[in-house]
Amino acid sequence: MRQGIKESAKEQFGRQAEAYSKGNIFVDGVHLSEVVKRSGATREHKVLDVATGAGFLALEFAKFSDSVIGADLTRNMLIHACEKLAKSGHANAGFLLSDVESLPFGDESFDIVSCRFAFHHFPDPEKALLEIKRVCKTYGRIVLVDGVSFEDSGKSLFHNHIEKIRDPSHVRIYALSEIKRMLDSTGATIADIQHWDIPQDFEDWMRRAGADRAKMKAIEGLMRQSMEGDSTGLRVRIEDGRLGFTYDTVILVAEVWH
Repeated sequence: MRQGIKESAKEQFGRQAEAYSKGNIFVDGVHLSEVVKRSGATREHKVLDVATGAGFLALEFAKFSDSVIGADLTRNMLIHACEKLAKSGHANAGFLLSDVESLPFGDESFDIVSCRFAFHHFPDPEKALLEIKRVCKTYGRIVLVDGVSFEDSGKSLFHNHIEKIRDPSHVRIYALSEIKRMLDSTGATIADIQHWDIPQDFEDWMRRAGADRAKMKAIEGLMRQSMEGDSTGLRVRIEDGRLGFTYDTVILVAEVWH
């Protein structure tokens, strides 16, 4: 099952690599800067960005730290990351093909290990977090950035049902309490959490996933249905005739102890 999810993710992000490399949720420079700021990155830190995608966060870290590596499971995404790296002029960053559950690094290799907008694709998030913690130094930091689902289980189920229809590689957007429990179970200590609302245009969001018209209509119906009572927690709305919604996301920093 886990392998099937990983293959689905590689297929989805390989096919839609160009769209994802330009999506507003990924390229927001203010958000990227805030993530790096909250990580506490300094020049001497070694940084690993897992599930790096097109490398946006890794390249932001490269402005502040002398050694940055971005790792991802999808070759096509890394092609875009390497193209961005070549244009950036940063000689202190690099990218490699790697599964977050089996990173090719020794124990305690990095001061900061980050993951931005990918945690909901991991088939075994606890295993991924343990591997992230393994390669992170004592007194180092895990920086986890992702959407969070509503704490109400019914709203969370409806939200994740829509996400799964849109993108078959989606596993689960977790409630913040679930993420906290997973981090606690690894022994990492949460030091900082910042909520960050990210508005989304429905049609842009669907195009990014490569959805066809039939799928768009089906999901649009569900989104409109959710407006009564906000039954997904996504705050779906219509503004100037366009359907939109808002992701509640978090920038979460946890300190590592071995």
